[in-house]
Amino acid sequence: VWYAIHVALEDENAQKEGMVIVVKCCDSLRQWSVKTSKEMAGNMQGALPFRLGCFHVCHPPSFVNALLLITRLLLPKKLRSRIRKHKGTHEEVIDSLATYCIPNSAVPEIWGGELNLEGHSEWLEARRSTENGRC
Repeated sequence: VWYAIHVALEDENAQKEGMVIVVKCCDSLRQWSVKTSKEMAGNMQGALPFRLGCFHVCHPPSFVNALLLITRLLLPKKLRSRIRKHKGTHEEVIDSLATYCIPNSAVPEIWGGELNLEGHSEWLEARRSTENGRC
């Protein structure tokens, strides 16, 4: 995630308009680590100069709904309005994302979309080569 944000920040449009983040929640509370979440939030807060366009939470279980309600109370109104929940079947979630101009082609296959993530290793290698050329 950290590196992907850095790469996205190279795009001037992403800097101006903000980044759209789409996440799929863990299926049970046992898969969620409070310690890891706190560490990630602490590391990212103020560390990267990025604007949040919208944060989409897909397939949130009931405990995440409760966490989002609490989180929304603590966030400023502007950020609160940028958090979206998408519930239902894979098809319903994909249709809901589409209402925010997130096409099926931008949703990973494992979530019911069309985006194939198998080439991510090649993308990382190409990025590494590009960056090594800069130095």
